[in-house]
Amino acid sequence: MKKGLLILSYNCNEPNWEETVWGTPPDRPGRLVKATAVLLEEDVDIAIISGGTGVKEGVGEAQWLKNRLYQGLEELKKFTIYPVLQRFTPEQIKNKLDKILVLEEKAVNTATNLKNTGIMFKEAGVEKVIVVTSPDHISRGLRDGLQFWSKEYPELAANLYGTASVTLYSNRTPEDQEIAKMENVVIAEPPTMKKFNFARMFGILNNPDALAEIDAILKKYSK
Repeated sequence: MKKGLLILSYNCNEPNWEETVWGTPPDRPGRLVKATAVLLEEDVDIAIISGGTGVKEGVGEAQWLKNRLYQGLEELKKFTIYPVLQRFTPEQIKNKLDKILVLEEKAVNTATNLKNTGIMFKEAGVEKVIVVTSPDHISRGLRDGLQFWSKEYPELAANLYGTASVTLYSNRTPEDQEIAKMENVVIAEPPTMKKFNFARMFGILNNPDALAEIDAILKKYSK
């Protein structure tokens, strides 16, 4: 089975870009470090970095990620949380990347990340795709992959997997870091018996101000 790796990029102008895409050794890997570990462990045939929303110093978002990865090859062994990174030399990893890494530089959101790369994986003969991104983004990556690939590329949708780094992309500022704590995240799945009642849910959580807090957060990020 031919395998593909999809690395969802991150706007290179965000203040927490380095933490999100690279992380901190030894046990806080960002997207690129996790992706490299998966790339080596799974021995993938093609790896795509997808993203085109940010431009910095004349260089696009996906290219920024690629540059950071090549610049950090010597640092990878510091992430001892992934034993596979200890088994390859920087030169061996570079040789692998040179052969399989390509960029998709037109996507403007998660949906177009998946739309644009679906055809690239299909043309490469890929049958299984592993998506790598942040833990607070992985569900969206899988959702959009299933949504956009199920009709056009059903075999890819049937063999779509996801894995996350450790660092959160939503920690842009100190205020965000407080808001984005994992224990503050509420996941509401579609109801199976009747219409879902958010007000009742928050009442059960004994937090009647939660709706107002969520409204403030939504307004902040919709600017």
